[in-house]
Amino acid sequence: MESTLADRAKQAFWYFVLPAGLAIALLQGLWAARVLTEPPAPWQYLFAFAVLEVAVLSLRDRLLARSGVPRDLRTLQGEARELQDEARKLLKKTKASESVRTSVEGAIATVDQAVEAKKTAALEEALQTLDSSIEKHLGKARKGTTREYVEAIGFAVLVALGVRAFIVEAFKIPSPSMYPTLNVGDNIFVNKFVYGPLIPFTSRRLYAGRLPERGEIVVFIYPQDPSKDFIKRVIGLPGDRIRVHSDGSIVVNRQPLSRCQVGLWSGDDGDGRAQGSVGEEQRLFVEWHGRFSYLALRQRESFSEPPVRTYGLTEEYRVPDGHIFVMGDNRDNSYDSRFWGPVPVQNIKGRALWIWWSNLPGAGCGMRWNRFGHDLMAPPTAPAGLETGFNACIRRGREGSVPTIAD
Repeated sequence: MESTLADRAKQAFWYFVLPAGLAIALLQGLWAARVLTEPPAPWQYLFAFAVLEVAVLSLRDRLLARSGVPRDLRTLQGEARELQDEARKLLKKTKASESVRTSVEGAIATVDQAVEAKKTAALEEALQTLDSSIEKHLGKARKGTTREYVEAIGFAVLVALGVRAFIVEAFKIPSPSMYPTLNVGDNIFVNKFVYGPLIPFTSRRLYAGRLPERGEIVVFIYPQDPSKDFIKRVIGLPGDRIRVHSDGSIVVNRQPLSRCQVGLWSGDDGDGRAQGSVGEEQRLFVEWHGRFSYLALRQRESFSEPPVRTYGLTEEYRVPDGHIFVMGDNRDNSYDSRFWGPVPVQNIKGRALWIWWSNLPGAGCGMRWNRFGHDLMAPPTAPAGLETGFNACIRRGREGSVPTIAD
């Protein structure tokens, strides 16, 4: 018995569309009411969907059973397909005797005959006979309703935890250290298998992945406090020699990174708040590193108060084996390897992918709809109001933007 397009649409509604819609509405409502302090994570959507799917199907079956309204032929045909599929799976799963197999297959054939005859009463009777036959002969292998619900929810939880642990994890950006690439309130997905996923609660990897590339954005365990996760851009790999000059220019292995000043940026610092006085305008650059280009921000010409620890800031610094050197794109507002040193490779959790949600910080603030789906490793786009300078930099390109470094 083949299912029609209408049957498939009806099944899709009950099994996916309705529970998915309810899950989204529920979690968004909880977040809007501030019951949830952060936007719902993907695993929460998956878990809510699994629970609500079970609840919707259970409620549907109970309402139909108690309504007393005769079921139409189309509904009975759908139930027939489900019951026949269950019977065939149980016959394959169990070592049923020949007599049991003959009895159940006979009941399945009777259902097929009733469907072809298109007689509601006959089909209802055939379904009852098949259900009784399954219960009598295969009842021990048959899953109860409670078991089905528990397994469905348990499977959804395991899938969500597995995806989060080894494939993709969602992170929220709490600080402006990577502005303008990342804003405060951005929620991003991180690829956890590209460098080899970490085994939960350990510093060991499930398998050895590749090293990060220069210019990639990575999430890692902060070396000074393993309870915290940081996100920065990779500037140097093991063995690289790094120097960061007072004007913000970076030299890697005696080669200055190409950069071009787009113009002066007087907007916020990625957190939706104005900077203050006009004198605090920041310099915005296009910078090239490895095979990537991105925007970098400088607030002033030089550091008025040099940091206590100057990793690669005033003297050339060699990145130790098994480590990477990272910096934030918001160069004067980033606590990074210049201050606390390199990151062990085993601390790296994954590579930044794209923004799946973005909202302005603070209660009652709105969405940044234009940031949804933004690929974090894609070439940058022109900032509002600075299109002329940005386009000029892109025309000059990497080769025409190498700065002159004066020691």
